[in-house]
Amino acid sequence: MHAIRFHLRAPDDTPGVEQPPTPEALRAGLARALGGAARIDHARILVGPGTVDGVVFVLADHLLAAEAAVITGCADLTGPGSLLPGWRVPHCAVDTLLALGL
Repeated sequence: MHAIRFHLRAPDDTPGVEQPPTPEALRAGLARALGGAARIDHARILVGPGTVDGVVFVLADHLLAAEAAVITGCADLTGPGSLLPGWRVPHCAVDTLLALGL
């Protein structure tokens, strides 16, 4: 199992950004987008006005496969016609401290 941390942000030019979807809806969307051999074991997702922060624990063959799957999933969440269209993904990477067991 591999811990991948991500941060999503609403576009800067969007006045009065609405609250993002629920953590459950975002987890389900991310799980659908992972595809391949990677799958979500569990996730912690926090939503706020204009931001989404989360840590996803992914079952995958290796760390890089888990990270690549979540990067693809975040891109899918923020793409046209998705849950968060036009949002940015400033951070999506392995949680280094958890990966090192610290």
